[in-house]
Amino acid sequence: MIHRKVIICLFLCLLIGCSQSDDQDMTDSNLPRVTFDEQIVVMEQAYDVLSAIQNRKMTDLAEFVHPKKGLLFSPYGTVDNKRSQVFMPAQVKDLLTNKKQLEWGTEAGKGEPIRLAPEDYFKTYVYDVEFIETDFVTYNGYYRETNSIQNITEAFPESNYIEFFVPGSEEYEGMDWKSLKLVFTNYEGEPYLAGIVHDQWTP
Repeated sequence: MIHRKVIICLFLCLLIGCSQSDDQDMTDSNLPRVTFDEQIVVMEQAYDVLSAIQNRKMTDLAEFVHPKKGLLFSPYGTVDNKRSQVFMPAQVKDLLTNKKQLEWGTEAGKGEPIRLAPEDYFKTYVYDVEFIETDFVTYNGYYRETNSIQNITEAFPESNYIEFFVPGSEEYEGMDWKSLKLVFTNYEGEPYLAGIVHDQWTP
């Protein structure tokens, strides 16, 4: 909880600093314009979502899911809307009890379908490192460039996202980095979770 408050305070300071600079534009033209308060709401909600994911509290997670669009899962930063799995809130509640193997996309470098039961997918392509502990948290941006096409703003138009980035280790020269982006899309004036986009180094 303390770590979360520190990150949000740092985020607030960054927002204030950017708002006072006339020659610095931190926004993407493909992203919606949001108010200061709206950004804080999304940041707070991202941590609540991440906590639900970390603790496998799927009923809590379902409450954040977009009631019309559902929740899309992407194993990599290049979002494939045609092959990604999408679940509605009622399905998310019982998702981890489903033992059936589902196809979630294509494995990078191999081209083979990713076929995993939901619990195994979560372990591999959702919460595979302690994202909630990272100090590298960004709003509508990437901590670092990757070797995959980042099409998140095209896949989720008029949405905002929070990236939780975990740097790689010295042992692997930083190539074992991981990233998790939580995408929020407004519905009736409130932000709802529409996507969970995992990313990592790909060959």
